[in-house]
Amino acid sequence: ILDIGCGKSFLPLYYLYRGSQVWVVDNGEFYSDFDKFYRQILDSRLFLDGDRMNIIWGNFQDIDFPVNHFDLITAVSTLEHLKLGADMNAVMKISSLLKKGGSCIISLPFSQSGTKERFLSNNNGFYFQRDYELNCVYKRIIEPSGLHLKYFYIIGERFPLLGKKIFFGKLLSRYRNLWTKLLAGFFWKIYYKGSDLKVPQFKYPGVIIVILEK
Repeated sequence: ILDIGCGKSFLPLYYLYRGSQVWVVDNGEFYSDFDKFYRQILDSRLFLDGDRMNIIWGNFQDIDFPVNHFDLITAVSTLEHLKLGADMNAVMKISSLLKKGGSCIISLPFSQSGTKERFLSNNNGFYFQRDYELNCVYKRIIEPSGLHLKYFYIIGERFPLLGKKIFFGKLLSRYRNLWTKLLAGFFWKIYYKGSDLKVPQFKYPGVIIVILEK
């Protein structure tokens, strides 16, 4: 398993717990201490085999990973931060790294009002983000990869204003990552699952999750 732009995600730890050999890579743009995060968990949790986890600091595009090697590659909330054509180059590299029969899971911000490229701000300063319209997903992600599209999910919020008020208020803001996971089924729903370019107009589209196979 390879997780690109892992940040401080627990997804690689889930695969590690299930017995997989796991690689994580991040350039530290959002989480400069991501490597310490994983090492602290590996040092403190005896049921996780740290020898099966490879923690790599750097730009995914600049690292020589073994080709035709991975059964699964994930890129969760990662490719939308790559400028110009770097997202297309990334999916071509992902394709070269997958084994025959391997799969790739990519999540992206989804837009139904045209693709948007913008700079947003957080505690670390400004960062680039691209919100993908469905045609853009095909042109920049699916087609350049050369992989087979199995299907994609479009996921959106049910009550965005209520969720923002609750999770970013003083009471729950400190633990919002925990609460959003526990209450995900209430605040989020799957609007669509399929592979058609024509999808209905949704009230609160948020994320598209693309499943590709080699």
